[in-house]
Amino acid sequence: MKFKTFDYFAFNMTDPLWEVYEVIDNKSHNQYNNLISDLDSIDSSDLEKFVKEKHIDDFLNRQENKDLGRRIHYMIYKLHKEITKERIRILIDSMDRPEPYNSENLLNIKLDKNHLATTNQFNTNYSTFYYDKFVYEICPITVSSNSSHWISQAILMCIANSGVIFKVRLDPFREIRPEDYNPMMYKMLVHGTPLDWNKLLELRNEDFGQWFNERDNSFTDYVWTPKDDEIHFTCEEYPNFSYDGFNTSRYFHAIFNKKSGSIKHCDGALRLYNDYEISERGNFHIRQPEVRKVGERIKIFQFDSKENLNKEISQDDFSQLAVSFFVWNQDVLNYFNA
Repeated sequence: MKFKTFDYFAFNMTDPLWEVYEVIDNKSHNQYNNLISDLDSIDSSDLEKFVKEKHIDDFLNRQENKDLGRRIHYMIYKLHKEITKERIRILIDSMDRPEPYNSENLLNIKLDKNHLATTNQFNTNYSTFYYDKFVYEICPITVSSNSSHWISQAILMCIANSGVIFKVRLDPFREIRPEDYNPMMYKMLVHGTPLDWNKLLELRNEDFGQWFNERDNSFTDYVWTPKDDEIHFTCEEYPNFSYDGFNTSRYFHAIFNKKSGSIKHCDGALRLYNDYEISERGNFHIRQPEVRKVGERIKIFQFDSKENLNKEISQDDFSQLAVSFFVWNQDVLNYFNA
């Protein structure tokens, strides 16, 4: 059953984690009655199972209406899953111009085969992707609607510093008039310092590793692979959640030019697996050829020197892009900040 408030929360700039409370605390809000109806429609047995599995009562304060508090937490959880599932459905749509590119405002925007748009088609002077009448955002890379904030800022900073062009995938649910664009400001230390590049230059065989997160039973693989005058970096965060058969990971790839000491290619993608494929993926490391046989990649951003008159990006910019793409992954952050 689709929530009556689904469209409101899907297209709202504020994440449901915050916006649901804004609506429930304002009886004059135009979505208040719809939200109450959605909360009342939650199946009691599903709610009880959710409360036990997620230990929701531990998050409720004593003054809070316990039943309402439980239902709100459940609602936010379900909204995150349903919005993400709908976004994935649009991202894998084979249409020539899936949302938001079917908007009248974007009809003249040129796309590549992966539905990526070059950043030089947008006005990026004000740390946004502004085109004609509306502002757009890069597609979120996790269930959290703000997960693309840091990679967006890293890309925009790289454009400002180096004058290079990226390709980006726009969020299907974001098309906002400039006067209504009031994004939340986030503060977080997301910084990547250069690795020991001299050591990497001496690589003759693959250098790889894996970090395991016991808290949520997930892991992250990485590998550096020397190939002639290049070293390829590949990193993937094995997903720990499912959206009714949709399993997504964060997948990052870059090519280091040993001659120039800079990055000639870099891209970040969502990797989509069905339930069978995700089980198979868990049996292998990212360096193994079997990994390439499963899943489907949905590119979120891409940089390529061939499309930039052979301009490349610096080691610092590469590090910043990597840690920003894997925001909230402490293992990746530690690796680049070591």
